[in-house]
Amino acid sequence: MSRSIFYGLCVSAAFGLACNDSPIEGDPCPPGARGCEQEPGPGPGPGPGPGPIGPEREDRVGPGQSTGFDPRADGSSGVKKDERGNIVLDPGNFVGSMTPIIWVANSAEGTVSKVDTRTLKEVARYVTAPGGNADPSRTTVSLNGDVVVANRAANGSGKASAVKIAGDKSSCVDRNGNGRIDTSEGSGPGAAIPWPAGQMQSPDECVLWWTDLSNGGQMTLPRAAGFDSGVGELGTHVYIGLFNNQEVVRLDGATGRILKRINVAPARPYGLVLDKDGSVWVQGMPNIVRIEVKKNDEVRSFGSSPCAYGIAADARGYIYTAGSTCVARLNPATGQWQQVRVPGATFLRGLALDQKHQVWVADTQVGMFHLDAADVNQMVNRGMASVPGGNVGAAIDFDGFPWIISQVHSKAYKINPANYSTQSVDVGRGPYTYSDMTGFQLRNAGAPSGFYRHTFVGCGATTRWFTLGWEIMAPQGSEATVRVRFAASRAELANATWIQVARVPPDQPPVQLSVPPGTRPDFLQVEIGMRSADAKITPILSGLRASYSCNILG
Repeated sequence: MSRSIFYGLCVSAAFGLACNDSPIEGDPCPPGARGCEQEPGPGPGPGPGPGPIGPEREDRVGPGQSTGFDPRADGSSGVKKDERGNIVLDPGNFVGSMTPIIWVANSAEGTVSKVDTRTLKEVARYVTAPGGNADPSRTTVSLNGDVVVANRAANGSGKASAVKIAGDKSSCVDRNGNGRIDTSEGSGPGAAIPWPAGQMQSPDECVLWWTDLSNGGQMTLPRAAGFDSGVGELGTHVYIGLFNNQEVVRLDGATGRILKRINVAPARPYGLVLDKDGSVWVQGMPNIVRIEVKKNDEVRSFGSSPCAYGIAADARGYIYTAGSTCVARLNPATGQWQQVRVPGATFLRGLALDQKHQVWVADTQVGMFHLDAADVNQMVNRGMASVPGGNVGAAIDFDGFPWIISQVHSKAYKINPANYSTQSVDVGRGPYTYSDMTGFQLRNAGAPSGFYRHTFVGCGATTRWFTLGWEIMAPQGSEATVRVRFAASRAELANATWIQVARVPPDQPPVQLSVPPGTRPDFLQVEIGMRSADAKITPILSGLRASYSCNILG
């Protein structure tokens, strides 16, 4: 199970106190002074050790305080202020609200590449199964930014399986107890930590679980994958479509445990997507079926798609498919299909929709086609980005840029939607990847998320942080996470490591915080991550508070 790294932060944050505000004349610890005492040992940061500290202060942010919330502060995204000045989710503006990562499964290499979509650099590479060479293909990203990769094992060298990898170090697990996270960092095949055959747990501590999907050694062939938008570590599920078995398997997102097998015959799952209501849609080559999760997994067939290969959904509830030389759209309420031919297409494969209902479709030979689907009555061809051949999957990143994966050239291409120009980044050998590679699809279909950040300013290297508190209401179906990081300057905060200190619910404030060894405590940045399974509900942040003191003799 995934769990957070806790560094034992001692946080009492007071905003704006300068060291020269402390009473240093005469007795530095006058009788009755709150928080003024002799420190028995070294402080949490690299500043002075033993010595008296000044009085504890508290700084507060929010409605009615001297400092109100700013939904644009410190890179905050996907949030806004309500009429009372509280921070809430902004479902219409989630672009930019997630870590800029795309996950590319390298089928021929048995790995998955973690690529920064802004720097165009591979930042990590992971082996996806014991012994490697498990033919990874589909990727799906949760609301937390974690990824699950489906291993097809079509080459007969391993078991069909699924593996979960943490999207951020704060969710990795120090399994060997050495006080650090041992994980892949860097690019190229040498960046991946080997995973010995027969060893159920990966030596990479950001690989959280691995689940055998071979069902007694069968060639089950996983060819579809999707996270749901449940919130909370135990409220999120993963769906894996087993092509040969004509079934969809529901996994516990936290543990990888198989919860249920759902028969979807005659469909053979090739692609999978979740709609705004949480129903699972299966592209069955060519049968399209819907699993109504809220109705005890009732399965309904919608017949054959006229363009059967890739599948996607939008926030209005429409289902899109692409294949051959056409794109089709299904209105589930009426069961009616629309279809448009794509001039110049050779064979259409993966597709993705952006927040403006623009459809981006990968073509095997020529590149990526752009269709406008904003009008519910028709879809219009708009243009094409030329990309070298061997193209397979498509995705949208959290800055709104389409991506296409080239299996032949072992590259991922980022496309500028304004002029169809491209940039590329090298990944592993033979990427054959589909599904929701960034997590954008899950949010775009109706699961909003965002985060609010605020930076508390201490008094330099002598700062002693004590506690962090908040006022957060999280209605059922929503949640918030609280993370912190420390640095010597605002600029250095961007590269500091996040430490998750709470999840709401169930955690309650305040929390004790301590600065990691070797880290300057001058600045404390707090992030409140917000997620919801429904665009109609949102967590509400109505206050933040932190306290600190300064070492008087610093």
